[in-house]
Amino acid sequence: MRRYVTPVLVAAALVAVATTNWSGRSLDAESIFQLLILALPLAGIYALAATGLVVVYSTTGVFNFAQGGIGMLAAFVYWELKVNQEMPTAVALVATVFVFAPLTGLVLERLVMRHLVGKDLVVQLMVTVGLLFGFIGIANTVWDPNAGRSVPTLFGRDGIEIANITLTWHRLIALSVAVVLVGGLRFLLYSTRTGISMRAVVDNRGLAALAGIPAGRVSRVSWMLGCVLAALSGVLIAPETGMSAGGALTLATLVPGFAAAALGRMRSLPLAYAGALVLALLQQFSATFLSFGGRWAQVPARIPEMMLFATLLFLPAANVRFARITAVRRRGRVVRPREGAVGLLILALFIPFLGSLLTTTNLSRLTLAMSVAIVALSLVPLTGWAGQVSFAPLAFAGIGAAVFSQIGGAEGHPWAVLVAAALTAPVGTLLSLVAVRLQGLYLGLATFAFAFVTRDVILNQPFAFGGQSLPAPRQTWFGFDVSDNSDYLILATVVFGVVGVALLMLRNSAWGRRLVAMRDSEAASATVGVNLFETKVAVFTLSAAIAGLGGAFIAMYHQQVAATEFEALASLGLVLQMAIGGLGFITGAVFAGVFQLPIQIVIEKWPGVSLFRGLERVAPGFGALGIIQNPDGAVVAIGEGFAPQLPGRNDAKEHLRALRRQRAARYDVESAELGLSTPINVSAVSALERKLGVTADLAEAPA
Repeated sequence: MRRYVTPVLVAAALVAVATTNWSGRSLDAESIFQLLILALPLAGIYALAATGLVVVYSTTGVFNFAQGGIGMLAAFVYWELKVNQEMPTAVALVATVFVFAPLTGLVLERLVMRHLVGKDLVVQLMVTVGLLFGFIGIANTVWDPNAGRSVPTLFGRDGIEIANITLTWHRLIALSVAVVLVGGLRFLLYSTRTGISMRAVVDNRGLAALAGIPAGRVSRVSWMLGCVLAALSGVLIAPETGMSAGGALTLATLVPGFAAAALGRMRSLPLAYAGALVLALLQQFSATFLSFGGRWAQVPARIPEMMLFATLLFLPAANVRFARITAVRRRGRVVRPREGAVGLLILALFIPFLGSLLTTTNLSRLTLAMSVAIVALSLVPLTGWAGQVSFAPLAFAGIGAAVFSQIGGAEGHPWAVLVAAALTAPVGTLLSLVAVRLQGLYLGLATFAFAFVTRDVILNQPFAFGGQSLPAPRQTWFGFDVSDNSDYLILATVVFGVVGVALLMLRNSAWGRRLVAMRDSEAASATVGVNLFETKVAVFTLSAAIAGLGGAFIAMYHQQVAATEFEALASLGLVLQMAIGGLGFITGAVFAGVFQLPIQIVIEKWPGVSLFRGLERVAPGFGALGIIQNPDGAVVAIGEGFAPQLPGRNDAKEHLRALRRQRAARYDVESAELGLSTPINVSAVSALERKLGVTADLAEAPA
């Protein structure tokens, strides 16, 4: 009986929405036929995007968040060739789809994707998210983001007339290509040796290699094919959405592709095509028969996200996750609360000192960075310790900002910050009730959809921002005036330190160890008596409260805050920056907050150097590549470098000595194999490294 509750509730919600917002148009055979005619071409484009995701995921095991970025970049390349260079349509199309796209897939596979095999899901997701932002940055660097552009439809506006509707050749081609591909790809994957090899590699790469299947070649074919499909969807959707690198064009294939592919569990092409058709019908039905306005005006634009979220609700509950056997890597040392308090005290002294050296603009940026760092702290217990993937930190921050502005914040009451955290926490509890049924990729997609719906629907309600900006002034905090940026920076840094120390105390408690155990193996945790349901609900609630607290500080930074400050893609970017810094560490939140500040300081110093502006745009993409080599984050590598120099860190000094002994012993053997007669000692290690062209790996050293 329980399984029917969700479908009944969703169906009832759809009927209620349709009844309330009916436009008055009659629902007859002619209007329904016209609905199908208009929806089918759009479904074809969505099917192409979903097919690219399914092909790559079902043959490589990597879910490609960069799919929309590849399609967007291909659309810009097509515009450059077709419009700017005035090439014939056929030449521009072939060069984009069958030259640029497969070359992009080949380069991605050889430089990035082959290194993701066997990595943790968070690493795989964050690298492809970084590539998404990297492609957006490349497009904004090569083509002026402020210039207006448009891509003409294929063969103009001509077409055939069906049921008093002109079906353009462009849309007819999109539908035809999708129909041909569904049969062709089905035949490739299930009736050819290449397709069977592609599916065998992802099922068991080792056994496939024993059977003589070249895994590398199969992976290259998959990524090249996935990029071709992404390019096709991007080129075909561009005339419908316009040319916006980081906006509608990227999202036009990204989220609909996710929604359609989710219906097929990321593996079934027929179900993915069915999902694309359902989504297109829902969108066209909304545009034809429904009329939204006021606080519901953004609902039609968020139909793909709503369908994605609803589809994930229908999925069966995930099985308890067992630990994966992966390459052993050295994790960062657990910091004791006393050590963390000293470090955060130093941070509280250093950040204001740094702010005093900056210009007014960069001081303001640093103040915002520390406010965002509080939001980033919410990911430490949730994703870093508990392993629960979430792409919605700024969604909870937006709720906290709205609560702060509505309840006491406008009058400058400090207690409104605590109210914001307290009232945001139950929202995290509600989301956790979905999270307990999902794991890994599906959980990440659910929170991704939640971020969009929150930004454009929930935050636009009258009880939140109501489509306008709300006052959130900085006044007096317990007798101290924090209206100035420098004073407010001190306040934000102190609050960050207090929350950080509290989290360190939590990490060193039995409950903190329970979170880490759940991340490593849910099955083992359940075996020893850990209540997975209660633990997940509690950590989601805690994370939402911290994000709500950070949202209140972001509101006070702006002093006049609106829902536009909490974009879903910005939320995705914050998670990426946190992953680059270190998801499981308090210092990783600081890293995420100030990630782009050094580049912005350089840009302000030398505004005429365009290289720095381009570096700012592509920095997240390049930074994500570092996650492959250092999954624990940059702060771990930085900490390992500084730890031996700190007083009281005898463990780090002994580790360094053990590492040097190990390296020297290894090089002694290698030098003997090379016929070198001079003994190798520790002081000669660096010189020999350069001679042999090798470097030491900290992961091989004893912990």
